[in-house]
Amino acid sequence: MNDGPSRSTGAAFLLYLIMSITIPTPLAPAPSAVRPRAITSGKTIPIYLYAVSLASLLTVVGVLWDISWHRSIGRDKFLSPPHILIYLGAIFAGVFSGLQVVYNSFYRKEVSKATDVRVWGIFYSPLGGLFCIWGAIAMLTSAPFDDWWHSAYGLDVTILSPPHTLLAMGMVFLQFGACVSICKYLNAETTSGQRSLLQGLFIVSAFSLLCMVYTLGTDYLHVRGMRSGMFYCIGAVTSLLFLPAFGSALRMRWGMTAVTGGYFLLVAITNWVLQLFPAEPRLGPILTHITNFQPAQFPALVFIPAMAMDLILQRSKANDWTKSLLLSIAFVGLLLAVQYPFSGFLLESPHARNWFFGAQTWYYGASPDFPFRYRFRPGDIASLPALLKGLAIAVVAGALCARISLRWGKWMQRIQR
Repeated sequence: MNDGPSRSTGAAFLLYLIMSITIPTPLAPAPSAVRPRAITSGKTIPIYLYAVSLASLLTVVGVLWDISWHRSIGRDKFLSPPHILIYLGAIFAGVFSGLQVVYNSFYRKEVSKATDVRVWGIFYSPLGGLFCIWGAIAMLTSAPFDDWWHSAYGLDVTILSPPHTLLAMGMVFLQFGACVSICKYLNAETTSGQRSLLQGLFIVSAFSLLCMVYTLGTDYLHVRGMRSGMFYCIGAVTSLLFLPAFGSALRMRWGMTAVTGGYFLLVAITNWVLQLFPAEPRLGPILTHITNFQPAQFPALVFIPAMAMDLILQRSKANDWTKSLLLSIAFVGLLLAVQYPFSGFLLESPHARNWFFGAQTWYYGASPDFPFRYRFRPGDIASLPALLKGLAIAVVAGALCARISLRWGKWMQRIQR
């Protein structure tokens, strides 16, 4: 069974990262007199915020289910239940965001001129709504593209095939759009109850986005890679590019801990539930007989370094560059301290081969007699010099990403449209 990363997948993933870190030009804050009426006038939070948060969650749960479906059953049909769940999330986000645009453009146009983004000289939309609509269109466009791709070229050998890349970009934009949409109201005057609810919706959208990014990096962020420098490089880049921004946008003492804790629970609960349902392979070759859904690997314990990063932002009075370096050192150091030994437990210990940890999970197309099924291969464990070099690169790259993320977080705190 080949768990090693391919160069083509790595190049595609890095291209995705470059495209996803583009920071929009900060918008000029709207005057306080025209801040979102749904909050300042005491009315309820707009329903489309609930819809895009739910859509963020549905899409990533669908992806986790789809991965398990491929590992347990194979690709048997276009409209499989996981695919339906993913596209349902896209429809939710697109329809409700579109309805909000129509409402803003024709029923509250005078207010929308000052509180929303003008599109094509006719429509007025929240900034986040535009991201959600684009993401939904990309996701739904990828559906027939993916079906044609499989018919023409067979099964994928990489995660980021062209249709999957389009789907992934659409999902990331949708989930990011949900976060931006909620920020508009988080930055307005709210009651304590409204703020708590908005923060809850933001956390759901943020940990869904974080889970999606980690899933895109699966070729590197797996158990067998936790004793090599590449795992910590990719982990630092993908985590520190988003977590400080999320923490800043939430304005919570433990914002990053809440988001990473949500990610952990999302993956863990999905794994636990999937294993309860029967599944048998339908697409050969079938080398391992299985009778239930095979879950993803046990989620990384990123909430532990996230707690340390929250403490740094609470107590440090240093400039942003120093904070970024401290955040990176804390993240990489604690991730190493936790995941390096924990990977040995997950892979080698008989006590991990149960419903809770799911270490016995196995792809039906892989031989059950694979000699390294329950132990590391020689190439999986980096030498001490190679590991230290990888950790040093991870700290530097993480610090740069954290600096971008802190700047991005300040932008998110100023969103008023």
